[in-house]
Order: sequence, then structure tokens, then C-alpha cells
Amino acid sequence: MKRALLWGCLFGAAFSVQAQTCQGGLYLNPQVIRGEGASQTESALRELIEFVRPTGLPVTPVLNVKETEDVVAAVKKPSPPCWVYGNPVVGLASGYKPVAVNMDPIQSSVLILGSVGTVKDGKPVELKSLPPEEQAKVLAKLKATSCYGMKSGVTTALVKAESLCGTVVEVVPQQGLGQSYLPTKAAFHWQADRWVGLITRLQTAQGSTMKSHHGTDERIHMAELFIVPAKNASWGYGLYVRPDAPADAIKKATALFTGLKSSEPLLLKALDLGKKYDFETPSDAAVAEMKKSLTP
Repeated sequence: MKRALLWGCLFGAAFSVQAQTCQGGLYLNPQVIRGEGASQTESALRELIEFVRPTGLPVTPVLNVKETEDVVAAVKKPSPPCWVYGNPVVGLASGYKPVAVNMDPIQSSVLILGSVGTVKDGKPVELKSLPPEEQAKVLAKLKATSCYGMKSGVTTALVKAESLCGTVVEVVPQQGLGQSYLPTKAAFHWQADRWVGLITRLQTAQGSTMKSHHGTDERIHMAELFIVPAKNASWGYGLYVRPDAPADAIKKATALFTGLKSSEPLLLKALDLGKKYDFETPSDAAVAEMKKSLTP
């Protein structure tokens, strides 16, 4: 019921402006999320605009957004955005229809900075590799632990939805302080008797160590690292369009994204794509399931 009310409010806010004229779009710029500088974020914005322009969807203005609240406020304006490009958190919060999203799954996890161990800068241990009783201890400890994640990030939303951490501290992305800043915040919060969680993609957690990080306590390099994955995965970035946008433009936009075969690095960064991606139009059932996965 709580999920239904939350999404109902978000959708109601979006569709209350259906009769109004839309203009431009909103962009959850992945370069901002990463904490890149102005030149990189502006380059990504230009790449997105030039990619979307042939569809006929309006590209003036296209505004960078940082969090869900920015999107919800924008769709209430007299001239709301015609489309949103971003992750499912901001995309679905707009109430717009997802017409092309990257279905290559994103697996979220918590990288735990645990107690002082015996190995310096050791590799993280995955929860499933521990004996059942040790798994239970780690999960119980995590329930009383503060975890750091990006605000309105899909990895953060997945972890919050499953209530893995005692507290989730959401960091607002900004230039110079993006995802790469999270390990630093976690390291400085960690103490020998105080665990800390870092919310990130599973692949990133698997390759992490504390070797290049420092904190208030240099024993951070001796901290045991554990990986607790979220049960549910998410799809990636995608295009969300107002249902009353011109049908021809929506059709062209869908074809443009689903037929994308580019290996141009600047465009891939602007669209938040890796070497592997697969744009599709998700079914209504898939959309409902995604909302369920992202909502506490």
C-alpha cells in the first residue's frame, strides 16, 4: 500500500500537467554523478542533444538534474519537460513512459568496511562465501551500520528498498564530488569499532581495496571488507517521454535508441553505456516490477 501511494503521488504530480505545452528535456548527466568537471559535463550534454535532435523531440532547453526532487518539480511547471533521460529512479518519478531503456542489468551491493583484520589492503569477501553463521553476523551488523550512496542513484535505491543498512547517507552529486568521493567519505567515517558501508555496483565492489584511501585512522588499510549484494537488479539509463508527445517523434526516438550500435566513447559516456548495452521498450509488467524493486 505504501508503494502504491508513493508512486501514485509521483504519477499524479506528473500527469496533472498533461494539458500544458511541454518543452525540452531533463538529463541526469552521468558525468555529474561521477563528479567530473564542467568541461566533461557540458560535453556529455552536447552529445545527448545532438543524438536526440533527429527524433523531432524538442531539445531546447535540456537541463541537467541531480535528484528526484528536481524532476518532480520540473514536471509541475507551466511548461514541463517533454522527456527525461536518466536512470529508473528519476525516469519513473517523472511519471513519463519509458520508451527505450538499457536493459543490461545493474547489480547493486554494499561494500562493508568492517573490523580490523590481519591482512593489509585485502580483497573483499563476498557474503555467499562465508559460513551461514558468519553471514548472519555480517547481515545483523549491517543493520546497525551507516552506508553512503549517491542521492537518487539506482544502486542506492535498490539497497534502501531492501533495508540492508541501518542508515543510508545520501550524497548529492556535484562537480568534483561524485561516486569517486564515496570511498573517501566512508574511509573517514570508519573507526576500528565502527563499520561503514559503501553502496556501489557489484562489479566495482569486487575490485575494491583500501590501498589508495586514507581515513582518520590509518588502520583503515587493515579493515576487513565484505560484499553484500542487493537481491534485485535494475535496468540502466533510458529515455522517458510524455505520453502526449507527438507519436512520430516517440516512434523515431524508440527506433534511434533500440537500433543504436555506436562505439563512440563520448556518446557512450553521455548515455551511461558500457561496451555491452541493449535498449528495449519495457513492458508494463517490467515497469511495475522495477517500481517495486526501487521502493522501500
